[in-house]
Amino acid sequence: MFIHMAAIDITLNILLSVGTAQLAWLSVILVRHGVPPRSIQHAILPLLAIWILMWPIYNDPRSLWLGLAVLLLPSILALSLKSPFWQQLRLAWTATPVEMDLKIYHNIQLPPLIHPILALLVTIAWFQSIPEFGFGLALCLCLAFSAAYWIDNLAEHLPYIRTLGFPAHPDQTLAGHLALITISIIVLCWSLHVYHGTDWQTLFIATLITALTASATRALVPGQWYTASAMLSMGFVMWLL
Repeated sequence: MFIHMAAIDITLNILLSVGTAQLAWLSVILVRHGVPPRSIQHAILPLLAIWILMWPIYNDPRSLWLGLAVLLLPSILALSLKSPFWQQLRLAWTATPVEMDLKIYHNIQLPPLIHPILALLVTIAWFQSIPEFGFGLALCLCLAFSAAYWIDNLAEHLPYIRTLGFPAHPDQTLAGHLALITISIIVLCWSLHVYHGTDWQTLFIATLITALTASATRALVPGQWYTASAMLSMGFVMWLL
């Protein structure tokens, strides 16, 4: 029985490895065709939701750390290797052009795709202690935040979608934040319902406050650091409520 249970976790991580390799290959193809890196990154997140939906199937939640390492490996290779494929993957998975190395304190280069990976790290940590929180937060990251980004992009083409002009994120729109709040409420309610069978109406106020926390964090935290920050703040708000 133990061997069978371990085989499930191994199989799920192997499937994730295959999917990650396909995402890396597809990202390189897209960047070669001129797709903006940020669009590629936000297209990856909804696809990762397929893996997150498998989290409750894992017999040992600690196996998720191996899955996170699978996601991190191509990012590290893209930072380290100089062949054309890995450099193009680095461009596809980095928010700024590859010629402008993303650096923080003391010129440390960050691996590409590090911001969503850090956000997933936070959600996995929540999942280890409170599975219904981590599960819902990870789905919010992949679905609600990506939806907000795509709606914000429509502001360039639809004049009635107005930007809010936040100093940290001047391109964010009211429509994007409303989408973030709405999808977060639905996903968090569903996650709590799956684990506890709780009636959706009783969860609305708590999930609304959590979704508003996500919206505020997305607006105020600069750069792409808002993703991990939002996962932290949303989790603490849910824990307090």
